[in-house]
Amino acid sequence: MENNKDIELSVIMPIYNGDKNLEETIDSLLNQTLKTFEIICVDDGSTDESVNILKKYNKSDDRIKLLKQNHKGAGAARNLGLSVALGNYVVFLDSDDIFFETMLDKIVEKGKKTQADVVLFGAKRYDDRTGKIEGAPGYLRRELLPEKEIFSSRDVNGQLLNITNPAPWTKAFRREFIISENIRFQNLVNSNDVYFVFVALAAAKKIAAIKEDLLFYRVFRENSLQSQKSRYPLCFLEAYEAAYDEMNRRGIYKEVEKGFANSVLSGCVYNLNSVNDDKAKLEIEKALCSERFTKMGLLDLPEEDYRVLVYRNQIAGIPYAIEVRNMIERIGNYEPELLVKKGDFPKGVKVSVIIPVYNTQQYIHECMDSIIGQTLQDIEIICIDDGSTDQCLDILCKYADKDDRITIYRQENSGLSVVRNRGLKRASGEYIYFMDSDDILRSDALENLYMKSKESNLDVLLFNGITMYENDEIRKSHPEFEEYYLRKGVYPEQCKGIELFMRMKKIEEYRVNVGIQFFRRRFLEEEKLMFQPGIFHEDNDFSFRTMLLANRVGYTQEPYFNRRVRAQSIMTAERQFHHIYGYFKSFLKMLEFIEIKDYPEEMTELLYDALSGVLNNAKKGYCKLSDAEKFAFMGLRGNERIQFRLFIEQDVQTYAKLHQTYAEKSEINRKLQITYGEKYDRGLEIKRLKKELDSIKKSRSYKLARFIGFPVRLLRRGIKRIVGEK
Repeated sequence: MENNKDIELSVIMPIYNGDKNLEETIDSLLNQTLKTFEIICVDDGSTDESVNILKKYNKSDDRIKLLKQNHKGAGAARNLGLSVALGNYVVFLDSDDIFFETMLDKIVEKGKKTQADVVLFGAKRYDDRTGKIEGAPGYLRRELLPEKEIFSSRDVNGQLLNITNPAPWTKAFRREFIISENIRFQNLVNSNDVYFVFVALAAAKKIAAIKEDLLFYRVFRENSLQSQKSRYPLCFLEAYEAAYDEMNRRGIYKEVEKGFANSVLSGCVYNLNSVNDDKAKLEIEKALCSERFTKMGLLDLPEEDYRVLVYRNQIAGIPYAIEVRNMIERIGNYEPELLVKKGDFPKGVKVSVIIPVYNTQQYIHECMDSIIGQTLQDIEIICIDDGSTDQCLDILCKYADKDDRITIYRQENSGLSVVRNRGLKRASGEYIYFMDSDDILRSDALENLYMKSKESNLDVLLFNGITMYENDEIRKSHPEFEEYYLRKGVYPEQCKGIELFMRMKKIEEYRVNVGIQFFRRRFLEEEKLMFQPGIFHEDNDFSFRTMLLANRVGYTQEPYFNRRVRAQSIMTAERQFHHIYGYFKSFLKMLEFIEIKDYPEEMTELLYDALSGVLNNAKKGYCKLSDAEKFAFMGLRGNERIQFRLFIEQDVQTYAKLHQTYAEKSEINRKLQITYGEKYDRGLEIKRLKKELDSIKKSRSYKLARFIGFPVRLLRRGIKRIVGEK
């Protein structure tokens, strides 16, 4: 170029091992209609043919300048290029993209016309794998642009950083503005452009936009920085944090807060979802729960300020996902139970009573008294304290001091399933009864259940229960339990489990609670029937499998069981994700179980009803979760997450959309009804006024007024006619 003063625009291009696409990129620049520009190529320590290609172009065209640095990253390369740039405007382009031939011309034209600090423009996406070109409205959201040609952050209601993406290649910057504001790129492995773009846009007093796409941005390129993010997963957060701090330091953050929050949350979701390495993903999740992220308050804006509310909810849901992951990791890795007191009971135990205990000190006396006071004496009582933080263990020890039939274990909190499974392994009785530590058993229950089971050689004996509400408030809030455990149907005293299951399902009296079931221990052992560890609502699949496997099942109408319904129990507590997860895991176990055996055709509908009932409980609970807690499923892994999304999350979303559609339709109908109603009311009012007017016209006063006013009206008409003629 003859004179440096002729340079209107500087193209700054960092290059690192880009020989595959470099020639195509530079050719698309050299073919630009604008001629008064320079191309500053900064080689970042390439080890391929990039430098040789650049030298060839440098010899053939003096507009191309070649700089070199040791491998320091694209941010440092751009800063180096900026330090020698001469153009009025600078654009930072990538070495693998393709540019419309009028791109630079249009940038210079817009810059001259507006003297804007920043000029925005759009781009299309070019898929390097398929060669497909597609629009990318997110690069320039034209619908958010104000009507005025020159604008700033104050003109877009805080949404400036939503108008464009935080990449430099869809923007041109006035060089003197960047230099005077001392804005530079961060030296990060990736996301080094975020700070530069955010701060420049927020600081700009004059911004203009070219409402056209001016380049093709290449995506899915091998060895791009995007494909290496797993190695440095937190660069994006460091960039956001630095931009946030700098904009606050400059006192300009509040003007761009909405757009910053939306752009950052979108970027966080993208980085979280696009990282495939589990270790890197966990590192990101922990960082997004840390003070360095929460200090920005991006989750605290009013809902209407979020363009995509689901992004906010997904990030807010990360702590729930971590909690779920930790819960799942604990399953199968529980510490063993510790013996606290060994019972000393004679051989020939008829019934083993297994009692899980967790923070039920105000109820456990009644429970233990009902078991110790059983008319059947040949029992063992296995109590396992599940990490209680109240006085339960001390109470149990006092009972054990007085009754040698009691054995006590203690373990870390692991849940009902683990306790019952461990108790079952320790049990020596002919029959098993699972007792909850807040319920009560009638004094003759075990004796009668044992006698009936022995006489009929039963695998399982079902019986009834009576509901005990803790108070009237609980009764009013949970009326569904009033007679839930008291069956009223007539059933055989002994039959196959499948038959009894079908009979009870048909009249909706099938119950899964193990507190109203009495089991032969050998049957449970032979069929390897255990509870799923680590979940709530574990009775669902246990009872289901038990009924379908048992050859001899009995039933008695006697209400031996007293079920306590109280606040904050598993039954009445507000549903959280682990409740939903329990139903979900039970459903999967039930589904897996029926797939291994063919059942009679008449059972198909009943099996479907049983499975769908458990699945619907999961869906109903999931619907009631907060929008953030719904994302707890992200803590699931592999197939389990896929299954959860397939069976629950996607189905609930579909339901929500349908519900929203119905709600919108109802709202439209409501408005129409109001419109029709108003129209009808207006019609009545018009009729009333017409009737009133008719009566007025017939009055003597009206006729007199018309007569007096006639000359005046005649004069007005004459004036209008004369004026019209002129």
